[in-house]
Amino acid sequence: MVSVIIVGINQWAEYTRQLIADLWTHEPEVNIVCVDNHSDTPYPEAAHIFRTDERLCYSAAINFGVEHAPEGWILSLNNDVRCEGKFVKKIEALDENTIYGRQIITEDGYVWLGNWLALFTKETWRKLGGFDPKFAACGFEDADYCIRGKHLGIDTEPVDLPFRHLWGKTRWAIPGYEATRSQNIKYLEKKLGIRLGRSMRVTHD
Repeated sequence: MVSVIIVGINQWAEYTRQLIADLWTHEPEVNIVCVDNHSDTPYPEAAHIFRTDERLCYSAAINFGVEHAPEGWILSLNNDVRCEGKFVKKIEALDENTIYGRQIITEDGYVWLGNWLALFTKETWRKLGGFDPKFAACGFEDADYCIRGKHLGIDTEPVDLPFRHLWGKTRWAIPGYEATRSQNIKYLEKKLGIRLGRSMRVTHD
C-alpha cells in the first residue's frame, strides 16, 4: 500500500485542497493522511484529515502523519506540491530498503534528500526511529534521516515521480530562520560527528 502524507499549516484553499484533489484525480484509491499542523483556521473535518493539538516542527509533523498510516510505502509531501500523473505502480516496484527523493543533495560524500518529497517505507521509518523532532522548525532533519539510514545500509536515491514543487512557501520566510538553520546544523554536526551545510550541491530536483 502507498500512503501519502501531506503536512500543511494554513493555506487550505491555496495549496492543500488542490493537492488532495490532484491525488484523487490521478490515484483515487491512494491512502491520504493530511496533517493539519494546528492551522490558525482548522482544516475541514474528514476521515483523511488529522489535526495536531499544537504546532509541530516539520519532523514531528511527518512522524505524526506516519503514525496514522498503515504499513507500506510512505510518500511525504509539502502541501505546496501538485501531482501531475499516476505514481502508485512505480512506487510499488521500487526497492523497499531505499529512501527516495526528487531533490538529492550531496556534500563531502554524504547524500540526503530535499524534504519537500520523501519516499520510504514505514518499516524503514521505524528502523530509523522516525525523523528527529529536535530539529527546530525545518531544515537538516532530512540530512539526519538519510545519513542515519546510510549507517544501517539504507541508501538515498533519486526517483522520478509526477510531482511539481510550487515553492509557494519557503523555510526562509519563517521569522529568524537563518538563526534556526545555524542551530540545526550545529545540532546535526554534534549528533553525527560531521560537518555539513557549507558547500551543498543539488544534483537532482
